[in-house]
Amino acid sequence: MSFCVNVLGAEQGEFCRGFAKGGAGRFAGVSYYAAPVSGSPRLAGAPDWIDRTIQAVHTGGDHLIVAGRVDALGSGEDEGTPLLFHRGQFL
Repeated sequence: MSFCVNVLGAEQGEFCRGFAKGGAGRFAGVSYYAAPVSGSPRLAGAPDWIDRTIQAVHTGGDHLIVAGRVDALGSGEDEGTPLLFHRGQFL
């Protein structure tokens, strides 16, 4: 199994909140490309992305911690400041 980590930009806080809500329609109206190795969604407009293959999954309380091997990575067209979340707010 595989996945693509998309690093969002500082101006994409509301976009992030839309994905955090979950649900089947989270990709509705969202532009994305296939990541080069896994084919997982690489979001258009994300400053950076990391294409990964799952190596291990660990239980961490009520979450799963997924460790992955980096297969490919890159920067998008807009290399801005990354979106940060700290103490309940975006910075």
